[in-house]
Amino acid sequence: MKIHKIINDAYEQLHKIKHNLAYLYKFLILIIPFLTIAFYFVFVFDYLSPEQDAKYGALTLAYFFPPAGKESVIPLMLSDKIGPPLPAWVVWSTIVIMDVISSAIIAYNWWLAEFIITHIPLLDRGYKALQNKAEKYRKKKLLTLSLLLFMIIPFQGTGGISTTILARLLGVRAKKTVMIVFTGSAITTTIWILWWLGFLNFLFG
Repeated sequence: MKIHKIINDAYEQLHKIKHNLAYLYKFLILIIPFLTIAFYFVFVFDYLSPEQDAKYGALTLAYFFPPAGKESVIPLMLSDKIGPPLPAWVVWSTIVIMDVISSAIIAYNWWLAEFIITHIPLLDRGYKALQNKAEKYRKKKLLTLSLLLFMIIPFQGTGGISTTILARLLGVRAKKTVMIVFTGSAITTTIWILWWLGFLNFLFG
């Protein structure tokens, strides 16, 4: 009897530990992206001059609000129209990191959105229907390419946040979603910076 009780107590303790670790994991997944972007901004603001700091802060904030996007923010960051130009590596890393961090926050905390969706019958039915349709494209391996193109092409409304929301609605895993956003952001940002710096002028004669 004592052995049986010890085994039951040990099982209950392991279950509690597992339950607590699940909550800890969700907490870390939520807080780590914010800490990462905070440390990055501290590093960049310390590296830039005071004049560059003001410009950097304003344009970085503007990037989160439509209609500002890569096509408008990157040229302004690299030019001297509003303050001294920023280093290309700062511009590249800032845009990509902001896209990836915002994507990670949404993708890895999608359980909250799903909790809301599944408790509203109309949304739940639409959510399941959308995932069923997405499965057809996933089997044809078109879904990843479609989402990547959606992320790369600089249309109004496309970007790290909208691509993440669309990908998760279509049932794409969080890790894969973030990788799609990273790849698309890196490609688009690199092209815009190279174009602005004149490295792609040969394409236009």
